[in-house]
Amino acid sequence: MTARSIILGLLCGVALPLTADAVSGGKKVIIDKSTQTLRAYENGQLVMQTRVSTGKPGKETPNGSFRAQYKERMHYSSLYDNAPMPYSVNLRGHYFIHGYSHVPPYPASRGCIRLPLSVAPQFYNWITPGTPVTITGKWAGNQSKPKASKTRRLSLFGKKEKVVGQL
Repeated sequence: MTARSIILGLLCGVALPLTADAVSGGKKVIIDKSTQTLRAYENGQLVMQTRVSTGKPGKETPNGSFRAQYKERMHYSSLYDNAPMPYSVNLRGHYFIHGYSHVPPYPASRGCIRLPLSVAPQFYNWITPGTPVTITGKWAGNQSKPKASKTRRLSLFGKKEKVVGQL
């Protein structure tokens, strides 16, 4: 249903049902936990794609269909020591999409959806309250957090150590 058909319906005195697209202006967000990606669409066109970091094991981000509730340029967590959560979009209760400085390619948050700070302002300005947000997928257990690699160092005849290879 387009804005034009809504206006024509109102002018003619016809009650028309509002669809999700009419309420959200044709916007929708899909977050896939299996790939840790967020895709934002407007009128069926992909307008933004970015990596995200969802809830880690034991603090998983719930799957489901949500709507953006309210936005706060700077929100402070009431659960985690007043932690700053810039460019916050509330989905439900204590679940937010928000900017964060560390967004690894695996689940690392306490349930929220972390966005890189480089794209968080654009997402915050683009999304409107009422925009549908769908969270799907499951992070596979074998895709766990990468382990830090160890570097072996050798001392060559009292000289400075240098990296000679990975273990």
